[in-house]
Amino acid sequence: LLVDARNAFNELNRYNMLWEVYHRCPPLATIAFNRYRHHSLCFMRNEMGEDPIVIACKEGITQGCCLSMVCYGIALMPLAEWLRRKVPGALQPWYADDLGGIGTASDNATMLRLLKEKGPSVGYYPEPDKSHYVCMPQDEEAARAAFEAADIPELNYGRSRRYLGGVYGDAAEKEEWVKKKVEQWVYCVEVLGKCAYTQPQAAYAAFVLSLQNEWTYISRVVPNVGPLLAPIEVAIREKFIPPLLGISPSELSGELRHLLSLSVKYAGLAIRFPVEQSEDCFKTSRQAVDNLVKSLVHRRELCLKSHKKQAEKARIDSQDAKQSDAEYYLTQWGKEKPGDKRRLERICETGCWLTAVPNRLNGTILSAEEFRDNLRLRYNLKPLEMPDLCDGCGAKMTVEHALQCKVGGLVHCRHNDVTREFGSLCKQAFTPGDVEYEPFIYSSTQRTAEEVAAAAKAENTTQQHNATDGSTPVTTKEERGDVMVSHFWQRQRRTVFDTRITDADCRSYRNKAPSAVLRQQEREKIRKYKEACLERRRDFTPLCFTADGMPGREALNAMRQLGTHLAEKWERQRSQMVFYVRTRMSLALVRANSLLLRGSRDRQHRIRPLIENGPGMSNWHTWSGE
Repeated sequence: LLVDARNAFNELNRYNMLWEVYHRCPPLATIAFNRYRHHSLCFMRNEMGEDPIVIACKEGITQGCCLSMVCYGIALMPLAEWLRRKVPGALQPWYADDLGGIGTASDNATMLRLLKEKGPSVGYYPEPDKSHYVCMPQDEEAARAAFEAADIPELNYGRSRRYLGGVYGDAAEKEEWVKKKVEQWVYCVEVLGKCAYTQPQAAYAAFVLSLQNEWTYISRVVPNVGPLLAPIEVAIREKFIPPLLGISPSELSGELRHLLSLSVKYAGLAIRFPVEQSEDCFKTSRQAVDNLVKSLVHRRELCLKSHKKQAEKARIDSQDAKQSDAEYYLTQWGKEKPGDKRRLERICETGCWLTAVPNRLNGTILSAEEFRDNLRLRYNLKPLEMPDLCDGCGAKMTVEHALQCKVGGLVHCRHNDVTREFGSLCKQAFTPGDVEYEPFIYSSTQRTAEEVAAAAKAENTTQQHNATDGSTPVTTKEERGDVMVSHFWQRQRRTVFDTRITDADCRSYRNKAPSAVLRQQEREKIRKYKEACLERRRDFTPLCFTADGMPGREALNAMRQLGTHLAEKWERQRSQMVFYVRTRMSLALVRANSLLLRGSRDRQHRIRPLIENGPGMSNWHTWSGE
């Protein structure tokens, strides 16, 4: 028996609800009383220039209120308890205003009759004409007789019925219902595939964060639906992934599809297999609600602590199993293709930009070109429509050359973009006055005559000093850091950060692991600048990244510390702010990669100076070589 009620949330007896909350959940009573002791006001807009229509409601609870589900459930607890005592033979699961009755037809008829009599006193008005009774064909005649005897002739009868997002009843009708849902999902996948041509980031976020969770939920609540989800996998392979990556369906190999099905943390895109995951989803769901089902079936009080513990255990077990499978697959992939082992190590650490929801306020939106270029680089695919020759130096244009060519200053732009992004985040965590760009590492340092001579010889300059007075010459080193932040690691102490971005796939690093390359660069920076910074009571932290966004150990610690400062200032969770910082830095590197791949390095276009009158033209022609 599936019971439907009339405007359940709006019809609830408010005074009864406040009374039950006060006695059953005292910590919630004060806020519930302050929220619902007055009439709820609903403002409806009127025509332009006219006052809105105000509707005052003294009953029910407000849908959308954070207390609505809790208060509604507590208010109906006395009714549910009374109904269970009166009809102990029927199993009665409640979810909000949805009541189910599992038992004989006579027990269900008695339950619905009592519910019609007792329910209105607490604001619950069951509607038999909208309720449904699911039974086998041979049992329908006896069921009709039982409900007519209880004066409920208007009940609907059937073999299956949708229940809490799933379907309950006859297997054939259940299969037909799932097939209709699959047709809708296939259409949605095709629509997102069309959107992926012009808005790949938005299409990917909509698919991973929203659409695929719909058939995942069905897999959790309806058993044996895996084979019915096969058309979705066909649509994903042919209509969604190809436009997302900019490839043809024939280029999508089974190995690449398997890799894309893994989570972002394990080098994938979290585009799951609908068929394969259905069995695991249902198994995990049954394990998670085991204590809840036993409490309903055996009519015993639910231990909430045990229920949460069991649900958490089921979630962790499922997650561990997925991680083990992913690690095993990556290990086998690395053995079969040793050349891809280094790339897999990096892309497991560089997926923050993929998990970010496109949001203009947070600055996490990428253009179609930026998103697709970096997605193809992630899976060792050449970016689309790259030129044959570099317009700066004339060399053959490859990905390696584009990320390293210093002609035109794009490499320096990448360095500055990443530095400015880190400085901007520091300004949000502290104050703009606490952040300084390009600070001097040395102020004025005393050096010996031998050091002066060596520096002069290296720089091809002459050093003049007075040798008669015996004084030590004073010189100034011009080395600068990239950004300096006050109070970063310690109070009243400044920290100098120096950024370095390296292509880990360049020829000189191909025999080293990416993590070893980053450690080497961090040690070089520390040896060069740390001692000088400590002499001035400053800390020094190198910010070393690979071109695709893998951070070094020091950079990772710095981002975690910055996330901690943001969490304290904005009163948010530390993990959330650390993820925010890592995402913003990852997006800065992603945008810089697209700049290096697509930006112009042509140095022939010079900016002409402002010439106020005619005589200055002769000097301009001479200088420009015309």
